[in-house]
Amino acid sequence: MRRIIPATAASLLLFAATGCAVDTAGATKVAEDFHRAVDASDWAAACDLLQPTVRDKSEEQDGDDCQTHLASLHLRASGEVVKTEAYGREALVQFERDNVFVAVSGSSWRVTAAGCTQREETPYSCEVGGR
Repeated sequence: MRRIIPATAASLLLFAATGCAVDTAGATKVAEDFHRAVDASDWAAACDLLQPTVRDKSEEQDGDDCQTHLASLHLRASGEVVKTEAYGREALVQFERDNVFVAVSGSSWRVTAAGCTQREETPYSCEVGGR
């Protein structure tokens, strides 16, 4: 099920306007690790990289566990990272064929949305996570 996440996109734009840029290496690594896990069908590893609230929400949607839910989505291969924009505690990692949102959760970056496609009428529609 796709989710529209205008709140995340809007907050990224707000942080961009205020110039609160942070290091993007951790955000990029988590998004790449998530896609490596998905490409290898390592659903346990992919679920471990999700923010806890996103993982819990995915389990509630279908009544399945996170691993079964992710496997059922058939997420496409991401391609190479095009760019990462991080502001404050959130970031957008843009791949050739996907957009992944990440946020700091505790002391590490975690995936908050993946399988995201930018839309004209709304900022993004996502297969995993979102708001």
